[in-house]
Amino acid sequence: MQKLNLILSVLMLFFTSCEKTSNNDIIIDEDVITFVELNASQYDVNILDSLVTGKFEKFSFLEGDTVIHDNWDVAFSGTTIIVNGGDRYSVNQPERTGNAAVYIATGIMSNIKIVDINKLEQDNASGPAIIDDLGISELGWASYDMSTHILSPTAGKVLVFRTHDNKYAKMEILYFYDSPTPQPFEGDYGGFYTFNYVYQSDLLIDENGNAMF
Repeated sequence: MQKLNLILSVLMLFFTSCEKTSNNDIIIDEDVITFVELNASQYDVNILDSLVTGKFEKFSFLEGDTVIHDNWDVAFSGTTIIVNGGDRYSVNQPERTGNAAVYIATGIMSNIKIVDINKLEQDNASGPAIIDDLGISELGWASYDMSTHILSPTAGKVLVFRTHDNKYAKMEILYFYDSPTPQPFEGDYGGFYTFNYVYQSDLLIDENGNAMF
Protein backbone atom coordinates (compact mmCIF):
# COMPACT_ATOMS: atom_id res chain seq x y z
CA MET A 1 0.00 0.00 0.00
CA GLN A 2 2.84 2.39 0.84
CA LYS A 3 4.45 1.65 -2.52
CA LEU A 4 1.15 2.33 -4.32
CA ASN A 5 0.72 5.66 -2.53
CA LEU A 6 4.24 6.66 -3.50
CA ILE A 7 3.58 5.84 -7.18
CA LEU A 8 0.34 7.84 -7.14
CA SER A 9 2.12 10.82 -5.57
CA VAL A 10 4.84 10.75 -8.24
CA LEU A 11 2.23 10.57 -11.01
CA MET A 12 0.30 13.51 -9.57
CA LEU A 13 3.49 15.56 -9.38
CA PHE A 14 4.37 14.64 -12.97
CA PHE A 15 1.02 15.63 -14.44
CA THR A 16 0.90 18.84 -12.42
CA SER A 17 4.35 19.86 -13.65
CA CYS A 18 3.33 19.08 -17.25
CA GLU A 19 0.18 21.20 -17.18
CA LYS A 20 0.23 23.43 -20.25
CA THR A 21 -0.76 27.04 -20.72
CA SER A 22 -1.83 28.92 -23.82
CA ASN A 23 0.88 30.15 -26.18
CA ASN A 24 0.82 33.64 -24.68
CA ASP A 25 0.71 32.68 -21.02
CA ILE A 26 3.70 32.07 -18.78
CA ILE A 27 3.24 30.69 -15.27
CA ILE A 28 4.79 32.53 -12.32
CA ASP A 29 5.29 30.63 -9.05
CA GLU A 30 5.20 32.32 -5.65
CA ASP A 31 8.37 33.17 -3.75
CA VAL A 32 7.69 36.71 -2.51
CA ILE A 33 10.58 38.97 -1.52
CA THR A 34 10.18 42.39 0.09
CA PHE A 35 12.59 45.22 -0.71
CA VAL A 36 12.47 48.12 1.74
CA GLU A 37 13.00 51.78 0.84
CA LEU A 38 14.86 51.80 -2.44
CA ASN A 39 16.09 55.39 -2.49
CA ALA A 40 15.00 57.04 -5.73
CA SER A 41 14.60 60.46 -4.15
CA GLN A 42 17.32 62.34 -6.03
CA TYR A 43 15.01 63.93 -8.59
CA ASP A 44 13.33 67.16 -9.64
CA VAL A 45 9.89 67.57 -11.23
CA ASN A 46 9.08 70.09 -13.93
CA ILE A 47 5.64 71.36 -12.89
CA LEU A 48 4.79 72.31 -16.50
CA ASP A 49 4.98 68.83 -18.01
CA SER A 50 5.57 66.55 -14.95
CA LEU A 51 8.88 65.39 -16.48
CA VAL A 52 11.22 63.99 -13.83
CA THR A 53 14.94 64.66 -14.10
CA GLY A 54 17.65 63.35 -11.82
CA LYS A 55 19.37 60.15 -10.83
CA PHE A 56 17.82 56.80 -11.71
CA GLU A 57 18.32 53.99 -9.21
CA LYS A 58 18.71 50.75 -11.16
CA PHE A 59 17.44 47.43 -9.77
CA SER A 60 18.24 43.85 -10.76
CA PHE A 61 15.72 41.11 -9.96
CA LEU A 62 18.47 38.50 -10.29
CA GLU A 63 20.69 40.21 -7.71
CA GLY A 64 17.79 41.39 -5.58
CA ASP A 65 19.38 44.78 -5.11
CA THR A 66 20.28 48.08 -6.73
CA VAL A 67 23.16 47.95 -9.21
CA ILE A 68 25.43 50.33 -11.10
CA HIS A 69 26.19 48.09 -14.11
CA ASP A 70 24.20 47.71 -17.35
CA ASN A 71 22.45 44.43 -16.48
CA TRP A 72 19.52 46.08 -14.73
CA ASP A 73 15.82 45.37 -15.17
CA VAL A 74 13.90 48.35 -13.78
CA ALA A 75 14.99 51.81 -12.62
CA PHE A 76 13.30 54.43 -10.46
CA SER A 77 13.53 58.21 -10.19
CA GLY A 78 10.81 59.90 -8.21
CA THR A 79 7.50 58.67 -9.62
CA THR A 80 9.12 57.55 -12.88
CA ILE A 81 9.67 53.83 -13.49
CA ILE A 82 11.58 52.73 -16.59
CA VAL A 83 12.71 49.36 -17.92
CA ASN A 84 15.93 48.19 -19.53
CA GLY A 85 14.38 47.78 -22.95
CA GLY A 86 13.34 50.08 -25.76
CA ASP A 87 14.59 53.66 -26.10
CA ARG A 88 15.44 56.59 -23.88
CA TYR A 89 13.11 59.58 -23.97
CA SER A 90 15.33 61.86 -21.86
CA VAL A 91 19.08 62.40 -21.91
CA ASN A 92 19.45 61.91 -18.17
CA GLN A 93 18.24 58.31 -18.33
CA PRO A 94 20.48 55.22 -18.45
CA GLU A 95 20.93 53.55 -21.82
CA ARG A 96 18.65 50.63 -22.58
CA THR A 97 20.90 47.63 -23.17
CA GLY A 98 18.46 44.76 -22.59
CA ASN A 99 15.09 43.41 -23.67
CA ALA A 100 13.01 44.32 -20.61
CA ALA A 101 9.33 45.20 -20.91
CA VAL A 102 6.40 45.72 -18.55
CA TYR A 103 2.64 46.10 -18.19
CA ILE A 104 0.25 46.73 -15.31
CA ALA A 105 -2.03 43.87 -14.31
CA THR A 106 -5.11 44.23 -12.13
CA GLY A 107 -5.70 41.96 -9.15
CA ILE A 108 -4.06 40.50 -6.06
CA MET A 109 -0.42 39.70 -6.72
CA SER A 110 -0.72 36.13 -5.47
CA ASN A 111 -3.56 35.54 -7.94
CA ILE A 112 -1.61 36.75 -10.97
CA LYS A 113 -0.12 33.46 -12.14
CA ILE A 114 0.62 34.18 -15.78
CA VAL A 115 2.35 36.73 -17.96
CA ASP A 116 0.37 37.90 -20.97
CA ILE A 117 3.26 38.54 -23.35
CA ASN A 118 0.95 40.41 -25.74
CA LYS A 119 0.60 43.20 -23.17
CA LEU A 120 4.31 43.74 -22.56
CA GLU A 121 5.58 47.15 -23.67
CA GLN A 122 8.98 48.81 -23.74
CA ASP A 123 9.92 52.43 -23.17
CA ASN A 124 10.15 54.55 -26.31
CA ALA A 125 11.13 58.00 -27.47
CA SER A 126 7.71 59.35 -26.47
CA GLY A 127 7.76 58.15 -22.88
CA PRO A 128 7.87 55.20 -20.48
CA ALA A 129 5.81 52.05 -20.84
CA ILE A 130 4.39 52.78 -17.36
CA ILE A 131 2.51 56.07 -17.53
CA ASP A 132 4.11 58.77 -15.38
CA ASP A 133 1.87 61.74 -14.61
CA LEU A 134 2.37 61.97 -10.82
CA GLY A 135 -0.67 59.74 -10.35
CA ILE A 136 -3.11 62.38 -11.60
CA SER A 137 -4.85 60.18 -14.20
CA GLU A 138 -4.65 57.05 -12.01
CA LEU A 139 -3.69 55.12 -15.14
CA GLY A 140 -0.23 54.33 -13.80
CA TRP A 141 0.82 52.57 -10.61
CA ALA A 142 -0.25 55.34 -8.21
CA SER A 143 -2.94 57.88 -7.40
CA TYR A 144 -2.54 61.42 -6.09
CA ASP A 145 -4.55 63.09 -3.32
CA MET A 146 -4.88 66.78 -4.15
CA SER A 147 -5.84 67.68 -0.58
CA THR A 148 -2.91 65.99 1.18
CA HIS A 149 -0.45 66.03 -1.75
CA ILE A 150 0.32 62.39 -0.99
CA LEU A 151 1.03 59.87 -3.74
CA SER A 152 -0.16 56.36 -2.93
CA PRO A 153 0.23 53.05 -4.77
CA THR A 154 -3.12 52.05 -6.24
CA ALA A 155 -4.46 48.86 -4.70
CA GLY A 156 -4.80 46.00 -7.14
CA LYS A 157 -2.18 47.22 -9.62
CA VAL A 158 0.71 44.82 -10.15
CA LEU A 159 3.68 45.50 -12.42
CA VAL A 160 4.53 42.47 -14.56
CA PHE A 161 8.01 42.47 -16.10
CA ARG A 162 10.06 40.71 -18.70
CA THR A 163 13.59 41.23 -17.43
CA HIS A 164 16.54 42.49 -19.48
CA ASP A 165 17.57 38.88 -20.13
CA ASN A 166 14.12 37.42 -20.87
CA LYS A 167 13.13 36.09 -17.46
CA TYR A 168 9.94 37.23 -15.70
CA ALA A 169 8.97 39.03 -12.50
CA LYS A 170 6.02 40.74 -10.89
CA MET A 171 6.00 43.61 -8.40
CA GLU A 172 3.54 45.18 -5.99
CA ILE A 173 4.57 48.66 -4.82
CA LEU A 174 3.61 49.09 -1.18
CA TYR A 175 4.95 52.48 -0.21
CA PHE A 176 6.58 55.62 -1.62
CA TYR A 177 7.74 57.69 1.37
CA ASP A 178 10.46 57.82 3.99
CA SER A 179 7.86 57.95 6.77
CA PRO A 180 5.02 55.57 7.68
CA THR A 181 2.69 58.58 8.03
CA PRO A 182 4.00 61.03 5.44
CA GLN A 183 3.51 64.76 5.89
CA PRO A 184 4.79 66.41 2.70
CA PHE A 185 4.24 69.91 4.10
CA GLU A 186 6.55 69.04 7.00
CA GLY A 187 9.37 67.74 4.82
CA ASP A 188 8.60 64.04 4.40
CA TYR A 189 9.95 63.18 0.98
CA GLY A 190 8.75 60.80 -1.69
CA GLY A 191 10.88 58.49 -3.78
CA PHE A 192 11.54 55.71 -1.25
CA TYR A 193 10.04 52.56 -2.77
CA THR A 194 9.06 49.57 -0.67
CA PHE A 195 7.75 46.69 -2.76
CA ASN A 196 7.06 42.98 -2.90
CA TYR A 197 8.28 41.02 -5.89
CA VAL A 198 8.47 37.53 -7.32
CA TYR A 199 11.29 36.60 -9.72
CA GLN A 200 11.48 33.55 -11.96
CA SER A 201 15.17 32.86 -12.59
CA ASP A 202 14.72 29.37 -14.09
CA LEU A 203 11.84 30.04 -16.45
CA LEU A 204 12.29 28.79 -20.03
CA ILE A 205 9.94 29.15 -23.00
CA ASP A 206 9.72 26.80 -25.95
CA GLU A 207 9.17 27.80 -29.59
CA ASN A 208 5.39 27.81 -29.07
CA GLY A 209 5.52 30.20 -26.14
CA ASN A 210 4.75 27.58 -23.48
CA ALA A 211 6.42 27.75 -20.09
CA MET A 212 9.07 25.15 -19.26
CA PHE A 213 10.33 24.45 -15.76
